[in-house]
Amino acid sequence: MHEKTQQRLQSFVHLGKIMRAVAHENHQTDSLSADEHAAFQTLIQSVRSFNGWFTEENVRNQLNSLANMLDKDQLNSWISKYGEYPNSEKKIAIIMAGNIPLVGFHDLLCVLVSGHRALVKMSSDDQHLLPALLDLWKHTHAEMVDRIEFAKGRLSDFDGVIATGSNNSARYFEQYFGSYPNIIRKNRTSVAVLSGNESKEQLEALGRDVFTYFGLGCRNVTKVYFPEGF
Repeated sequence: MHEKTQQRLQSFVHLGKIMRAVAHENHQTDSLSADEHAAFQTLIQSVRSFNGWFTEENVRNQLNSLANMLDKDQLNSWISKYGEYPNSEKKIAIIMAGNIPLVGFHDLLCVLVSGHRALVKMSSDDQHLLPALLDLWKHTHAEMVDRIEFAKGRLSDFDGVIATGSNNSARYFEQYFGSYPNIIRKNRTSVAVLSGNESKEQLEALGRDVFTYFGLGCRNVTKVYFPEGF
């Protein structure tokens, strides 16, 4: 693996430690000061006033999930499936959704790990958590945070785009960004197919998949097929 790629992964490992720290109500780490931790706890408890779906439980669940994803072994296993990245640096616009907390984080991870810069257009439904995390990350990895720019108005001066939205917004994205290299995501539905032989634990896990984030995630199971006579 290229040395610069390894360095970028290591910086995300540290961000994962920050996420795990703020996901817990008690200050238990040297990664953050007690004041920094307390300020983020206040944010977690207040974001519901900006988006009623962002309950404290769901925000903490997402932070823990992302922290698990940013584990060193997990990241190395993920990146090993890809070849080396070109040296040419691009600016990639990321239009983030706001259906669940920090839903656009993986796009940001992909852009930065591959050596590009990010131009982020945040959803009005989720515009507080990511900047607050980046402020904490910047203390130790300013060189990574400096590669992120937040767009306030109309997007301009970018080389490619990753956009996530509804089927209606996707039509707009395709019209506006069709001349750029792009990834445009529309509505998605996840499906569960039951055989009738599932254990109690498996059915409980399916229930968590259906109801976590109130079912608003684009990968939440929203359709279940049962065998006849189930």
